[in-house]
Amino acid sequence: MSAQPHTLPPAPETPAPTTGIKRFLWAFLSVAVLAGAGSLASLLYATRPEAAEIEREKPIVEVEVLRAHPRDNPVTIAAMGEVMAAQQLALLPEVGGRVRARKDGLVPGGLVHADDVLIKIDTRDYAAVLAAQKAAIAQAKVQIADERGRKSVAAAEWKGNLDGLDEESRQFALRDPQMQSASASLQSARQQASKAQRDLSRGTIRAPFDALVLDTPVEVGQVVSQQSPLMTLVATDRYWVSLTVPVAQLDFLDIPTVNTADSLGSPAEILHDAGAGVSIERTGYIERLEGAVDARGRMAKLLVTVPDPLDLGKPAGERSLPLLLGSFVKIALRGRPAKDTVALPREALIDNREVWLVADGALMRHPVEVVWRARDQVLVRGLSEGDAVVTTPLAAPTEGMKVSITSERSEPGAVGREQVLERQGEADGASDTPDGDASEAAPSGDAPEDADEDSSSSSKRAKRARKRASKKRGGADNK
Repeated sequence: MSAQPHTLPPAPETPAPTTGIKRFLWAFLSVAVLAGAGSLASLLYATRPEAAEIEREKPIVEVEVLRAHPRDNPVTIAAMGEVMAAQQLALLPEVGGRVRARKDGLVPGGLVHADDVLIKIDTRDYAAVLAAQKAAIAQAKVQIADERGRKSVAAAEWKGNLDGLDEESRQFALRDPQMQSASASLQSARQQASKAQRDLSRGTIRAPFDALVLDTPVEVGQVVSQQSPLMTLVATDRYWVSLTVPVAQLDFLDIPTVNTADSLGSPAEILHDAGAGVSIERTGYIERLEGAVDARGRMAKLLVTVPDPLDLGKPAGERSLPLLLGSFVKIALRGRPAKDTVALPREALIDNREVWLVADGALMRHPVEVVWRARDQVLVRGLSEGDAVVTTPLAAPTEGMKVSITSERSEPGAVGREQVLERQGEADGASDTPDGDASEAAPSGDAPEDADEDSSSSSKRAKRARKRASKKRGGADNK
């Protein structure tokens, strides 16, 4: 009988806590923590210190204003132009021959008077032709006298025998065709003699008007023909200045045959800055509007007449420097006044169509119409007498913002001749031609570049003002 192995009885199992009890305990603890935190937060909120409310007064911006006084403001247009001859003549001989004599002082830059003898051409050949034609006249007269006698003899011989002849035969029988031929020969000889006389007189060449000599390529002893240029003359009674202005500006100018019946247009001031403090000044007037615009700038072309450009109306010792042909000059045209307008500095304009007014201590936008635009000022319509226009650049203006008027500036005066010519010269610094700066001022509808310049300048001023305001606010907050 085999022995059986000894086995130990199993140990009793310890009962484990249930899962539900654990979950309950965790939930209870979570709720207790949240409730405690909520109670603590409520306690802290209920016992928080009360902050004292401080009322900050809004700052009142100080501004400078201009009182509007609508009136008729004069308009001056500035431009650049080139001096040119109003009357220029290339003198050619009417007959050919050898130059026998020439006027003393007939050199480039010389002055000649009307009917002065300039050049004499050898006319001995034309004198011989004239003598031959006079002989032909005498011979024709003899031939006519002879034909008259023959006609009388023929009439006597054919007396009573012409009835049987036709008209043509009757005329030949009475020598009518021969008489007509002799008369025609006399008439031709007289015409040839008259031409020879004219050719003889054409050998003496005279000045057709008071003139300035530009060049004289002919010399004594030179043989010239009818195609040989003798000299170039320019009339000294007047010059022209050719200039261009925007088409929109023509409405402010008096132009003969266009918008005025007068023979003289708007007055003009001409200045030639010769450098080193030397200037040449003349007065003139608009004479004509050319029929086409400038090919480069598409602007209107005007001709300004300058009387006595060489100042010859004065004695030789009292004359000023002459206005030279080909010079680029500055022109100030005095136009018609702009009615019921107010002159404002450019910085007062907002977006080229509005201004800020001060009414009851607050800002108010007001629309205006820009009638004329100059470099530093504009002429506007739409303002009433006494309106306070803000001229101070503001950083961030808003409608109704409170402001305080610190001072009132006077309305800028009209741009005069000296200012226009001076500013035109400054604008001309980068260019020596009229295309460098077409005009000092322009109407509002014809100056998009000026509008861009205004907007750019206003933006820059606004940025600088905002920076200054930010610095002031930053300093105040630090304090």
